[in-house]
Amino acid sequence: MGLYVLKSRRKILEIISLIISKELEIKVWIKEGAAPFTSSLIHYSSPTGEDLESSAAIEKAGLIMQKLTPAQGNTLIQSSSDILVECEFSHRSLRFKTGYVGISTKHPHFGIIVGFPESLELQDTRKEERSALTTPDFISVEFKLGKAPGKDYQVGVIDCSSHGLGLLITKKDMELLQMLKQGDKIKEMTCYAARAMITVDAEVKHITKIEEGNFKGQYIIGIESREIIESCRPPWELEP
Repeated sequence: MGLYVLKSRRKILEIISLIISKELEIKVWIKEGAAPFTSSLIHYSSPTGEDLESSAAIEKAGLIMQKLTPAQGNTLIQSSSDILVECEFSHRSLRFKTGYVGISTKHPHFGIIVGFPESLELQDTRKEERSALTTPDFISVEFKLGKAPGKDYQVGVIDCSSHGLGLLITKKDMELLQMLKQGDKIKEMTCYAARAMITVDAEVKHITKIEEGNFKGQYIIGIESREIIESCRPPWELEP
């Protein structure tokens, strides 16, 4: 199984955002050799209240997790500066080290605050013999739009299916909603996975407002590309 260490703060933030949106269970180790506690990540925050759109703001960020189960973990964690968090993410085991920061009492994100990870370790959990048949789980995309030379955009991928990718459009990129419509073509879009990238031409298939969940009020732009569709096909549909 391949191990990859991700150190890009922006890429880490994109993965954390997806873990939150998918409400994935996490395991939290407080003492070496002891059984892990369970929880989930519910929010990321900056102590200064800044939006996490700059490197400086990301450096100050923290993560908020639900109270731990069993309950005694909520007391134990408060004296720990060496915490290991792990979860399963897109056929990979993901883990990072962090430390206790405090308690969040701000509505609606009540929980335990830990430090933002400096790096993530990603390990493929699929069998090696299948790795050649499966392709990347995309994390983010980059593309230029507008009059030449064009403005650079980098947005996260919230969904990968047999139909293409769902791009998460947050408030910093809301102008894209005025620039794109169904049927538009995006040329030379670079799609990033943890250990690979591809450049494709894509077509906008839909623009949909998110009505519930952590990203309520934001938008998904669905795109389709032959290369992306091939990358998202399950192994049993690929040619031997």
